[in-house]
Amino acid sequence: MSRSVFLSSCGDPFLTLLSLKFFQERFYDEVDKFYINFNNHCDVPKEVVGEFLQRASQEKKVHLIYHPTGIGNGMPITEMALISKEDLIMLIEDDGYIFEGGEVNRAFQQIESDLVDVVGSPRFSCGNEIGEASKKKYGLDYSAYGDVGPNFWPCFFFVKRKDLLKTDLDFGSHTFQAGEYSKELEHTFKEINHGDTMVWMSIQLRALGLRFGSVPQHKADVYEITSKRDNVMNWHPTQQPFKWIHGGSLSAGYGGYLSGRLPDVSNDSAKQEMESRVAFWTICSDVIDGFTEFKKEYKQGIENLIIGCSLDKERIRVKIKIYRDLMKI
Repeated sequence: MSRSVFLSSCGDPFLTLLSLKFFQERFYDEVDKFYINFNNHCDVPKEVVGEFLQRASQEKKVHLIYHPTGIGNGMPITEMALISKEDLIMLIEDDGYIFEGGEVNRAFQQIESDLVDVVGSPRFSCGNEIGEASKKKYGLDYSAYGDVGPNFWPCFFFVKRKDLLKTDLDFGSHTFQAGEYSKELEHTFKEINHGDTMVWMSIQLRALGLRFGSVPQHKADVYEITSKRDNVMNWHPTQQPFKWIHGGSLSAGYGGYLSGRLPDVSNDSAKQEMESRVAFWTICSDVIDGFTEFKKEYKQGIENLIIGCSLDKERIRVKIKIYRDLMKI
């Protein structure tokens, strides 16, 4: 069966090119086509877009789609699903980094061997009524260690294209109104319930009667330093092997927190969350060369964020080392 990757990009060239770099260097032979939907949500300058497109287009396995403005989280995936021809699809976000070979192949092979129809990381990014109705209808278990929930992350998600085409191809957020009946859940909602990206799609795929396999998402942890020390969260034995990582919310960098907007870091958790993001923004902009003037602005934005939010530079340094060692860069 032919295989493809769908990468949805917010327009940050450093994030996207690092993901492409790992593809080229670590799991190139495990997929046939690498689609990049580069929608400039970050509003990076035109010359930056031009340099990115010129570099990405040199890779023969890449199929580029470009939008000069952001088009949301769900629509880029819909476009790639309609354009692609390959049998199997892996969804990845631009801050999803697969740094060792074999895992993509392993996930695809589960589908190719007819062991499952879908492989993904569970997530609970929806209203409680959606979660409880899904649990009741589909016999879900939320007691496992790590990732649990009724829906899936739109990152490190593996599926057959023909199954996606049986849905309405709406990967975006979804709201159920009070009093609305869902035939897929066999439930009438008592209150308004919201679902994040992939919630509605996950419900539709479950309604098709598909078989699901689970893999850890390995989303970067707010407390990565102590979690690594104590062998918990991403480092827990049940979450191994650890061969990819999802930075998480890095699209809020350029055009957001790296462009003068300061987040609320009034508690330690929020502060350490931002320090984890700074670690990834630093790594990405260090590893990817080029973009000379833009990189200066980007780096200054990181420094301004550190100062403006009184972030802990030592913790950032340690996190950078953890992630660089993990990703072998």
